Amino acid sequence: MSEDDLEFADGTFSVKGSPDRSMGIKAAAFAAHAAHNLPDGMEPGLEATAVFDPPNFSWPAGAHAAVVEVDTETGDTRLVRYVAVDDVGTPVNPMIIDGQVHGGITQGIAAALYEEGAYDDDGNLLTTTMATYLVPSAAELPSFETDRTETQADNPIGAKGVGETGTIAAAPAVINALLDALSPFGVTDIQIPATPERVWRAIQEVKP
Repeated sequence: MSEDDLEFADGTFSVKGSPDRSMGIKAAAFAAHAAHNLPDGMEPGLEATAVFDPPNFSWPAGAHAAVVEVDTETGDTRLVRYVAVDDVGTPVNPMIIDGQVHGGITQGIAAALYEEGAYDDDGNLLTTTMATYLVPSAAELPSFETDRTETQADNPIGAKGVGETGTIAAAPAVINALLDALSPFGVTDIQIPATPERVWRAIQEVKP
């Protein structure tokens, strides 16, 4: 039988004009893997390679906003509200999307306010435990207010990326909120993570 005599549709191979003579793709793959009567020089197995090249990249978008409160006597910064609206195209699994966004926001907040790899002059890592490398917990975070819009990407399912939406947006959103809160004092810049000591020092440095 020539390969030209075969048809393939809905995961099934069949003989043209004889639909009763058919084999599913799973059965064909197993038969190829476990074949014992192949011609000399042919090894069992079945391989196929395909490359999907979409007509254009996808461009996720979003808007994130944070509200913070700052204790100007100690420099402690508390996040009291966080709102995020993201567009990841057609949502494939909404629960996974929400989880990705929540985790990314938390990671961005951690970079803005808590986590830092600090070293001494000899290159020794100083932040070696969770007492010095501060990772935010639920106690430091508000309930995130999230929503999304849906603009289809130019691909067959219309989906866009979601893995880094919160990570990219959260740190600048939090730092912008912090600088807005400190603007009456004349603070215009601060190094991240904006630890209480750095916030306190920033306020002291601009005092008359």
